[in-house]
Amino acid sequence: MSYSKKIKVPYMLCDRYENLSMRNLVSIIGDVSLSHSYILEKGFDMAKLRWIVYSWDIEILKVINENDELEISTYVVDMNKFYAYRNVIVKRDGKIVVKAYGVFLLVDIDRMRPVKIPKELVETYKKDEVIYEKPDLKYRKDFDIAKEIMVRYTDIDSNFHVNNSVYFDYMIDLCQLDTRDIKFFNIVYKHEIRNKESIIGEYIEENGMIDYRLRSVNDKTIYTYGKIIKNV
Repeated sequence: MSYSKKIKVPYMLCDRYENLSMRNLVSIIGDVSLSHSYILEKGFDMAKLRWIVYSWDIEILKVINENDELEISTYVVDMNKFYAYRNVIVKRDGKIVVKAYGVFLLVDIDRMRPVKIPKELVETYKKDEVIYEKPDLKYRKDFDIAKEIMVRYTDIDSNFHVNNSVYFDYMIDLCQLDTRDIKFFNIVYKHEIRNKESIIGEYIEENGMIDYRLRSVNDKTIYTYGKIIKNV
């Protein structure tokens, strides 16, 4: 059972070139996905449960611009134990401009532990056909550039950790990229950034492909990692 929402891109969500920023693109597709969940879960006791993002794979076919009128559609393509798998399709003038594959994890917010998705919830969601397959990726660890990133007070959200969408700001700043430079963005969230004044961002670029990660200053915790493919 799919869910769609139409929006017009305001100037305030765009970067210096009047393109919808990666941070705000991710925020929009995440918001539409969670809005879909709220609708489907009406009648279920979800007070102590919450969906958190585990990963995104986002392919940008055409850059989204200020004042573009978009239709964002989300589809649940699978559910397995703790995870829900979603496709998100963004259309402009009836044509697909962005395709995404998102993995969401159901957690108990009191214990902050994954919980198995109830059978009744799986039946309520129902499954749609896969439109966009998650690519099979291999990750490098031989980073050659590192930079300290200061965690701003305003990066913290209502869960008292760095908001997932802020990670995109960190990576865009670290790699000195604009939205128009990006063809594909993969991110895997491993640990939350909480109660930190700074973290370390690392990356390596070769043939238009960037491997990156965010880690703790003492190198003991990997917060996130992923890949970026640049437009060439």
